[in-house]
Amino acid sequence: MLYTLETTPVRSAFCDDEDFLELIEMFVDGIEEKKQILSQTVSSDQKDQIKTLAHQLKGAGAGYGFDELSQLASKLEEACKSEDRIEIAQQKEMLLHHLSRIVV
Repeated sequence: MLYTLETTPVRSAFCDDEDFLELIEMFVDGIEEKKQILSQTVSSDQKDQIKTLAHQLKGAGAGYGFDELSQLASKLEEACKSEDRIEIAQQKEMLLHHLSRIVV
């Protein structure tokens, strides 16, 4: 299945809330590290690590106003539970692409 990848920046639903902006900035600052961890987890032996990170991103995405991030992370978490290596790889790439679009 082919996907058209979006290229537009992704912002938090809470980006206009000045009281919340500093927390969003801290979350966005940590995304690069999460992308590196996710990129380095390539073998199926690491699916538990991928699943844990996906679970964390699912909760954080929702909490920081990044609903699509939460949805994509949930799909990756489910793929890890099903142990479908192809689905894991596809969902991981979609999540990585989405993470690269997140801005403050």
